[in-house]
Amino acid sequence: MNNQTSQQPVLCIDLKKNRIRVHKVTLHMLGDPDFIQLLVNPSSGLLAIKGTIPEDHLGLKVHKELLTDGNCYEIHSKELMKTLQKVRSDWQNNHSYRIYGKCNEKSGIALFAMKDIVQMEDALAHD
Repeated sequence: MNNQTSQQPVLCIDLKKNRIRVHKVTLHMLGDPDFIQLLVNPSSGLLAIKGTIPEDHLGLKVHKELLTDGNCYEIHSKELMKTLQKVRSDWQNNHSYRIYGKCNEKSGIALFAMKDIVQMEDALAHD
């Protein structure tokens, strides 16, 4: 991964395993929150991640001791993947995609445009 992309929040969408991987750098840019909220705006094609509080019923606990390989937090949801594929019908089953986003550290939110996906095989060739 080059220096420019290492300074951007990163998400991986894995349709084969029905998961979203939130990279550790993304969590760090958000202030290493204990809970996060994943937001999807289908009409604008945006995904967002923000830190939240334990009382937020939509919040997901970030078990830092369980971060896969120490690099990412995984969210598994078949229904979420189906919803995302309705928004982006060009996303193919059994493929993985990477999205580089932008972080507004002041507001504690990372934004990802679903139109800016890179298929993982292509992303690996460029990193």
